[in-house]
Amino acid sequence: MTNKSKWGIPLFALLLPLVPVAQVTARNIERISVVDGMWAGLALLVGFLVVMFTARLIFRKPHVSDLLVAIVFGAVFLPIALLGDETSRLLWIAIWAALALLVVVWAESRRILPLVLAIGSAVLIAPSLLQLVTAKTWNTRPVLTQLTSTAFDEVPKPTRDVSEKPDVFYIVFDRYQRADYLKKIYGIDNSPFIEALRQRGFFVADEAYSNYQRTAHSVVSSLNFDYLDRLQSPESAKSSDWQPIFAMFQDFRIGRVLKSFGYDMHFYGTWWDPTRRIAIADQHHNFYEMPELPRVVYEYSLLVDLARWTGYRSGDPLYWQCQRSRLMFETLQVNTPGEKPQFHFAHFLIPHPPFVTHEDGHCMELDEALSRSRAQNYGGQLAYANQEILKTVDALLARPVKPVIILQADEGPWPEKFAGDEVTVLGRDVSRADWQTADAETLREKMSIFSAIYAPQIPAAEMNARQSPVNTFRKVLRHVFAVPIADLPERNKIYLNNSDLYSFEDVTEKLYGP
Repeated sequence: MTNKSKWGIPLFALLLPLVPVAQVTARNIERISVVDGMWAGLALLVGFLVVMFTARLIFRKPHVSDLLVAIVFGAVFLPIALLGDETSRLLWIAIWAALALLVVVWAESRRILPLVLAIGSAVLIAPSLLQLVTAKTWNTRPVLTQLTSTAFDEVPKPTRDVSEKPDVFYIVFDRYQRADYLKKIYGIDNSPFIEALRQRGFFVADEAYSNYQRTAHSVVSSLNFDYLDRLQSPESAKSSDWQPIFAMFQDFRIGRVLKSFGYDMHFYGTWWDPTRRIAIADQHHNFYEMPELPRVVYEYSLLVDLARWTGYRSGDPLYWQCQRSRLMFETLQVNTPGEKPQFHFAHFLIPHPPFVTHEDGHCMELDEALSRSRAQNYGGQLAYANQEILKTVDALLARPVKPVIILQADEGPWPEKFAGDEVTVLGRDVSRADWQTADAETLREKMSIFSAIYAPQIPAAEMNARQSPVNTFRKVLRHVFAVPIADLPERNKIYLNNSDLYSFEDVTEKLYGP
């Protein structure tokens, strides 16, 4: 039985390529757009069909070549759907190779296998489709979307025209911990770097904590220089839908304000979709760019194993992670002023795991990274970042008109008891921590952040060691652009757990004491 459609395409050829995309989308419906899933599924389907028809032209035996293409696809792309993390990749390959041999030597298998592949694909896809259709997010997302659209007030107009409009650089270093906790947790003395920044005119907030404990909430709050309190409502209280807050990266207050002042916006992106590309930017600087859903499918595929086995590092997403930071730093360092003032927003996933960058800048092989302690790996990425930060700062401060430079972390590293695999894993969330019951010291470790600003226009009296990111752009707007906007009280909040993304608890007293 060939089980072909009227177009001469086997039914399994229309279903099998959709299995990994359907499963990834369904499992992550609260983080991944269904539209992105549809595009990724279409791309994988078209690619499968192109390979299948090419094989038909070459071998002239579609009853054999179609099945062999399906078997190769299954071996390469179905580990994400069928293979556990601990299962041997070699055993997996051996099973699919045996199936391919069976197709070649046993003619009867060519009649049975198309039906098996079609039914098997349908069985794997059906639960994913049911999960997508019945997801609770469809009921709460409209409410959350409405809340995000009214989360912040309009920004006051400047009280006077500002003739000098310096370039503004907002550079986020993910999970860069502040100096005292670096010393306490990792045994790292970061004082030489901090002193080097101070010698260059930076103010460093020695007691800074993030306003929120995760990137999405923290950076969205910073970019809008306000708290996210208006996202709390009875409807949103138990929501675990990340998509509305991810969408807030696409358009934010500081971007709108600076663009209204005549600024061009440059964005330096990551592999993480919320900060891969943003709609409000005029120019993107992206390296090794791939939308997150196909990247996840690729990362779990045997193509990555093959790249590592053969030493083809350009096929390894961990190598991309290392190279991306280098290229972002290089692009910032050679940046020159334009005809219009510029706002540069860069999100660096360093010293954020995976730990793939050595302190001297070379991209480590897995064996090398795995042979080092957590402190050595985190400290190595930190040392590399420090070196490149100073190069970048020196290049920017050498300009005739000195820019405003904000160097800031979004969150601290995960406490080791929650951290999980920080070497081989890219982009998968760590274990779910119960932040509501976390003790004060755990919260301090997670929320203590590096924060430094170069803005001579801001009086020293306006700076304080405890200032948090929510007020950074408020100070810049007030003193650089004459916008009458006051600082907010310094507060530190957590969302309670992965099911309460829009319910926030104040933990300021836990961090600082009563």
